[in-house]
Amino acid sequence: MSLEKEAYEQNYQQFRSLNQIMWQIPVLAMTLTGGLWFGVSKIEDNPFLGSILLCTAVVGNLALSAVLYRFRFVMRCYLDELKRAYPEGFVDASSPNDGMGRIARFFAGEQRVRQTFSILLYWAAGASFVLLSIELYQWKSESTKMNRDAGIEFYDSHAAALADGYEAISFEDAYPFLVPVFTGDALSILDIGSGTGRDASWLAQHGHTVVAAEPSAAMRTIAATIHADDAIEWIDARLPGLESTLLTPNGFDIILANAVWMHVPPEQRGASLARIGELLVDGGRVFVSLRIGPQDEDRGMYEVSAAEFESTAAQAGFRVFSHGDFVDLLGRAQISWKMYELRLQ
Repeated sequence: MSLEKEAYEQNYQQFRSLNQIMWQIPVLAMTLTGGLWFGVSKIEDNPFLGSILLCTAVVGNLALSAVLYRFRFVMRCYLDELKRAYPEGFVDASSPNDGMGRIARFFAGEQRVRQTFSILLYWAAGASFVLLSIELYQWKSESTKMNRDAGIEFYDSHAAALADGYEAISFEDAYPFLVPVFTGDALSILDIGSGTGRDASWLAQHGHTVVAAEPSAAMRTIAATIHADDAIEWIDARLPGLESTLLTPNGFDIILANAVWMHVPPEQRGASLARIGELLVDGGRVFVSLRIGPQDEDRGMYEVSAAEFESTAAQAGFRVFSHGDFVDLLGRAQISWKMYELRLQ
């Protein structure tokens, strides 16, 4: 066998092998994409993993498209060599016949198979990217919703009904041990989680200036309506950031955070106490009441423990003083309260 014929046979076999592999690329793409999409459909509580799978589908299909282009280029080189070596036996299908119809000419065009495969791969990559975008958007929306806290939505929805119960209990009945604290000189007070404004109103009536921070718009509306007082500033702010131009460092003699701590996610509690410490004047005091009871996801309530609070407060630089345990004034048997006083060391 001559060297030319041997080279021809070798190129022919190489071309056939490449052709067989090229036909496997779409099958590989369908298996990859279908498997990853199925995996995403079965993942309900792990958006991060779902996003990774969809990102893999996007990258995988684009990579296979590039491989397909490379295969077709190499095959074109083999075809050119086969045509040069034996033009009489070469079947040239690179251009359509002039006698064909328009549709037939389109499908007879060069590299239509490769182009069709590429379109399918691009479509799979694009669809995966759209699903990835939706997954990330839902993830972000869920994260935003969690940051907003289910509690705010609950209080916005039930503000009117809750207001009756809150307003039925006086400040003196709720915190009798705090009354002497506010009977002296006028103080600058921050009431975090002011709710219907019951406490803020009592403080304002006793000569103090109050900034009432409440993230529930419905609660703030009720508070400003039933407790209108020029000595009270109603603001939309929440822990841990407490972002407002009215909240300046060393700006408050007393900070109240009553029935609030259970709404602060555990991972944000250290930052919350650090922010409270920034707002407190030298020698100022913080009063925090802890709800001891079961979690309530519908109201955005997390588990609270006295030991965890005391440890977190100490790490934030506070001295911790306990004012004892108290029953729930709304009569809920499974709930009790602890009251703490914090002072910066």
